Amino acid sequence: MMNFVATAAIAGIAAVVLVANLQGAPLPSETTRAGATLIDPKTTASIKVQPTQQPSPAMRMIDLRSGATCRIVKPDDLTEEFIAAPIGPDCQRSPALERVAKWRQTPDGALEMADDSEQTVLRFMPGDGVLYESIYPSEEFVTIVSANG
Repeated sequence: MMNFVATAAIAGIAAVVLVANLQGAPLPSETTRAGATLIDPKTTASIKVQPTQQPSPAMRMIDLRSGATCRIVKPDDLTEEFIAAPIGPDCQRSPALERVAKWRQTPDGALEMADDSEQTVLRFMPGDGVLYESIYPSEEFVTIVSANG
């Protein structure tokens, strides 16, 4: 009986050693494993990282009701004070956008567009998947997306 236990123990230890060796040799410390793929940092570090391009300050406003779209450039220094909004003639197809004359950025991150008398025409909040989504007035559906190009 003792021979059987000793034989079973030796067979178990041999199986563990065999399975450990089948899983592969230990990896050098400078190599990492991602899933089933070995990543060699010397190779991946040789690929130059492309500098990220700055997003264009140009934006495209889209009136989802009228289908009007127009391009506008957001200045870097947009503040809490209303300044002239460079709305182009291509915005004239939108009843809401054609009234916009000024805009400002509020402390909460909203973008507010107003008429000549600084009465709010549209108010936008940062959007999900778009730069901004209109939140005021509720019957207007205008989004602002990045105008790349």
